[in-house]
Amino acid sequence: MTFVDFLMVATIIIALALTGVILIQGHTDTGLGSVFSGADIYRSRRGMERTLFNLTFLLAGIFFLLALVTVVFE
Repeated sequence: MTFVDFLMVATIIIALALTGVILIQGHTDTGLGSVFSGADIYRSRRGMERTLFNLTFLLAGIFFLLALVTVVFE
């Protein structure tokens, strides 16, 4: 297994984890009306919701870096 193969497998695993974290996040009032009314724009995140939100950004950053490194080394 070469380094590029390892990067590709790691990218796929991170992509699946990122998809799972996004799907796990529960969204209340996600209708089109809440988008324009702005009711939940400034609410704070607590507990598990905050952890999932931070994990989403972490996984997205790792995915982005892996994609760039894969392109450079390929």
